Amino acid sequence: MDSMKNDIPVVDYNQTTKDYKSSRQNKFGGYHKAKRPPEDTELTHVGIGTPCGEFFRRSWIPVVMTQELVDVPKRVRILGEDLVAFKDKSGDYGLLHLHCSHRNASLEFGVIEDKGLRCCYHGWLYDTDGTILEMPLQDSEGGSKICHGAYPVKEYKGLIFAYMGPPEEKPDFPIFDTTQLPNVEMVPYSIDYPCNWLQICENTMDPWHTVFLHARVTDIHFGDTWGIAPVTKFYEKDHKVYATLTYRVENMIWVRSQETMSPSFSQVGAWWETGREEKYFKRASITKWTIPHDDDHCMIIAWRSFGEGIDPEGHGIREDCGKNSVDFPGQTGTEPYEYRQRHPNDYEAQVSQGAINSHAAENLKHTDKGVFYLRRKLRKGIRAVQRGEKLPEMDRVGNEWLTHVQDTVLPIGIHPENDEKLLEQVTDMVMDIVFEGDQFSGNERVEYIETKLKKIKHDPIFKGL
Repeated sequence: MDSMKNDIPVVDYNQTTKDYKSSRQNKFGGYHKAKRPPEDTELTHVGIGTPCGEFFRRSWIPVVMTQELVDVPKRVRILGEDLVAFKDKSGDYGLLHLHCSHRNASLEFGVIEDKGLRCCYHGWLYDTDGTILEMPLQDSEGGSKICHGAYPVKEYKGLIFAYMGPPEEKPDFPIFDTTQLPNVEMVPYSIDYPCNWLQICENTMDPWHTVFLHARVTDIHFGDTWGIAPVTKFYEKDHKVYATLTYRVENMIWVRSQETMSPSFSQVGAWWETGREEKYFKRASITKWTIPHDDDHCMIIAWRSFGEGIDPEGHGIREDCGKNSVDFPGQTGTEPYEYRQRHPNDYEAQVSQGAINSHAAENLKHTDKGVFYLRRKLRKGIRAVQRGEKLPEMDRVGNEWLTHVQDTVLPIGIHPENDEKLLEQVTDMVMDIVFEGDQFSGNERVEYIETKLKKIKHDPIFKGL
């Protein structure tokens, strides 16, 4: 594994940014900082034709939960486009441009039929691929020359995915390994946020926020050991960035890895994990996408996973997952305002950055490496699409896309001289084995990784610790 270099590209902002930065050392300098620098539009704007919008449009992304599609159409806004999603009576799913091709009436008021969606205004009937099936009282031949805007969709485990890019560039639909695990139940949910997508997506690559926001500042949200300062390392592949967090918990070493793949797919390990019990290669508790509605609204649309090792003490509540609801607190902003002031959580920290966070007004430090690296990776991918290049392939064996999120807890004692170096060494050993497993898939991969991880504690270099 090769850790990343610190050659982060510098973005040249306008004079407002320079004035803001030059005044940062002035005491009582509020006057000079009152005008905030502009946002980084290359990373934050997602509308039609924007660099980041085109980047998103080269991947399959979830747009709505299956359970939201009932006997009436559902209006959705994705990447700045107003669309309508529906399931016709034959069981086929569709995602169409919102406005009827005849007189622009909204298809959210359409009627779902055995095949397709009929506009309420003049009865035009649309198939899921945009084909106009009927044009009542019109020249039927004229309908063959018109095709309504539509996007290909696929239903998978309770989520509706769409591909919104050029049809000739449509990639294979990804089947991630963490969605194929035996004895794991995946429950869909989604949460809306009144802010830009990036400040929500970055949370996964900000491991230090868990130490303070989730443990030290106000409340302990998931476990007391989350307040331990971890040894962190960041790595990248062509299509993703991943972080490792390694904790010393008494006589245990807890190695946690989490990842973000292009454009905004992330996975994190077990909630309520404490690192006190021995375990090996336990997988994601959350598999999520951060999807922009537009520049200053977005959603997390995801699965919560329930299964052995993912929720060790059984805190999760399946019934609490759904639209703007998830089974752990502080994610939706629905609590009373005063309560949220006294008990801030992820929602408050991320949304309060503003509708679109101004990166030029930040003062990033050593603990913000993951944010640096993620933005760099995104910028690289965005610019590649602008040059007409295809995005890099994900790790894949056969029809299974491989991911590397996991929790491993090893019984290894404290090094009397340099325990931090020991934690770094164990991190590398664990992640080397996890990546070695990429030559396999399915149960064979899991068995290979778990077997080798269990041998680490018997390595002679740890004898006596």
